[in-house]
This record gives sequence, structure tokens and C-alpha cells, in this order.
Amino acid sequence: MDHATLTPPTPDEVAAPSGTVGEASAEELQAQSDIRAVLAQLPGFDGPDTVWRWLSGGGAHKNFLVRAGGEQVVVKLWNRMWEGVAVVPPAPIVFHNTRLAGDVGVGAPVVAVIQEPLALVIDFLPGQVMDQSGDNWIPRLAAKARELHDSGVRFANDYNPFAESRKMFAVAHHRGVGSPDDFPDLEREIARVEQVLDLRVNEFVPCHNDLYGANILESGGALRLIDYDLSGMGDRCYDLGFASAYGEMDLDQINRLCESYVGAVDERTVARTRLCAIAANWASVGLWKVALSMADTNDDYDYAGELASSRRRLRAALDADDFGDLLQRARR
Repeated sequence: MDHATLTPPTPDEVAAPSGTVGEASAEELQAQSDIRAVLAQLPGFDGPDTVWRWLSGGGAHKNFLVRAGGEQVVVKLWNRMWEGVAVVPPAPIVFHNTRLAGDVGVGAPVVAVIQEPLALVIDFLPGQVMDQSGDNWIPRLAAKARELHDSGVRFANDYNPFAESRKMFAVAHHRGVGSPDDFPDLEREIARVEQVLDLRVNEFVPCHNDLYGANILESGGALRLIDYDLSGMGDRCYDLGFASAYGEMDLDQINRLCESYVGAVDERTVARTRLCAIAANWASVGLWKVALSMADTNDDYDYAGELASSRRRLRAALDADDFGDLLQRARR
């Protein structure tokens, strides 16, 4: 859920060997202290020529791009608070999944795990966020998702968006975040979707579960998927549904995504993908509600805006004229 944009550093951004220059908040000073402590334990990055800069856009953790002697890594300073509010699994699970994804060439290779302060260090992948113009990006994204799903690796946890949502909504309620008047109606509609999808653990495959935006990189002529905070063994269609929801794909694009993934026209896969998009938006509503209750958040991240967008997409999908037909076509 971090969505930190990894772009090559410019000279002015990395000019100061001690990090950022000028006045810094207590939080920024702590992060700088932590990054120094991490780098002191990282061979090759513990010398005087090491420079770093903070990467904006981290929704959960503090991310830094670090360079030394021509080598570059990304350091994710882990925020344990998100584990305690049912948003992300315990760090060892995320680190395990991240390492496996890197090992099969889908994600970024893991360089190191530092225990104190807790941090994940991954190889820097030079490139840019996937360009979603033209017609080629949809089959390429489908192929990359399929590559992860068919990789044979075993992530350390199972991911069911409905079960995860229930935990997050309970946490948000406990932390005093209110619910809109239509929440009971939404719950009833989501229960119908959950019943129809009938997710089965024995069919689960390794899934990213956060496929959008800065998590999909164009690097070295290939797509790479980064940020495995929400990853787990899950339903194939959930990754497709999440990508279609956050990419705000129209029906034609969803059809092409599913056809590219399956290799043929498959109406049931399309229906299940669209219902999984509803599940993804529902889980996102729960996640952003919890995020709004957090004291330790990243100021540059628009949690309220993300919540509003998730609710808008959810409502539009549930109000679609063919929603009832989708429920029929997606049944096992």
C-alpha cells in the first residue's frame, strides 16, 4: 500500500550526505536517525559517500532511495503500527513474500532485512510507472499478473478481501471512525458478492493484491510489480479486479484484460473479475477508514481522497445495470 514512486535521483536531491537540509520536524529527524542506523548495518552503504533522499507517496512506511559507489537501493523503514490495526500482515510475512516475488523476477530483489530499526532493503529498479496509454499495456499487465500467479511460489499467508475487510471495519469502529448511513445496505450487497464468489483456499495462488499506479513499474523493457504489503495467497481474479478498479477500466478494457489473462473470451472470468473489483473497493474503504484514524501517518498522502474514490467506485459498481446478471454469470 506504499505506492512510493521510484524515480532516478537528480544531483540536487542527493547533494547532502546527511540526508535533507534545512529545518526538519521531529518525525523527519527520527527517520533520518533510523536511516543512518540502517545504513550503518548495510555493507557498501555505510561509508561517507552514501547519499539518500526520501521518496514521496509512501502510504504506510517511510521510503528512502540510497546511493553509494554507483549502487542504489530502496530502504523501507517499517511502521509496525499498521500491523496492529489489521491493515498489513506481520513484517516477517511481508518480507518473505517480497523475497519470493523478487526471486522469480516479478518483484525487486531483496538486498537485506535489518532488524533494528526494522527495515526492508530492496534493489532499486530504474524506470518509471507503467504507461497506460495505447493498447499494449493491458495484455502486458495481464501477462505479468499471470506470471506471478503461475510462479509456483508459496506466500506465507492467505488473503480473503471479505475477511480482511471485516477486521478493518471493526478496527475503524473501535477507533471512533464513523460509517455512512448507507453502510448496512452496502454490507448486504457485499454479502451477496461474497456468497457468489465463494473464494476457496485450495484454489489460491500468489497474488499481489495492490496492483495499481506506482506499484507497476516499467524497468529494463519489462514490467515489475513492487510493494507486497498486502500480498498473499488469493483468488486469481482478485488481482485482475483490483487492477481494473483502481485503473478505472471500462468494460471493454476489462474484457481485454481477462481475455489476455485467460487466452480466450471467458464471460465467467469477466464476471468474477468485476465482482472482485467490488471486493477490492470494499476492502479499500476499510483500509482508508483505518488510515484516517492513525496518528502516525504520512502527511503527503491523501487518505481522505483515497477513501472517497473507493466509495465512489464501489457505489458505481453496485449500481451497474447488469449487477444482477454478474451475480448469475459468476456463480460456480
